[in-house]
Amino acid sequence: MARDRTALASSPVLRARRTCCLVLLVVWAAGSGCTVLREIPPRDYQARVRGGPVRVITREGLSYQLDEATLQGDTLVGYRRRDVEGPVDEFDTLRLPLDDVATISARRIDWYRTGLVGGLSLAAVVGAGLSRQKSGGGGEPSDLGPRLP
Repeated sequence: MARDRTALASSPVLRARRTCCLVLLVVWAAGSGCTVLREIPPRDYQARVRGGPVRVITREGLSYQLDEATLQGDTLVGYRRRDVEGPVDEFDTLRLPLDDVATISARRIDWYRTGLVGGLSLAAVVGAGLSRQKSGGGGEPSDLGPRLP
């Protein structure tokens, strides 16, 4: 019985499945939480404020978290989901002239953090695999005695 488990643990299909799972884990770890809120320069408002979530700070110091924002001429139009119970989502609409806007920030991927988290995760997986390989596989202890039919 122990030999069957050892043979199964070292099968190429199981190793490929484990490798696939580890790669997916590394990709997931690299992609999660690696975003940062970055200010958009005013000259890029037209190109970069299109339907995504943004944070707007007005010249008066008011801050708005918008689920969706677009530019219509010289006005920023934003939509914010209201917390109401029921099957239908309700939204508030906010219209701000661009002259009243101090900053607009949008969440973007931070490639430095993503690379750092992904690289460290990959190094940990490779290190664990190499140490397991050097220690003889880390599976159940093998019986070096003769095989019985």
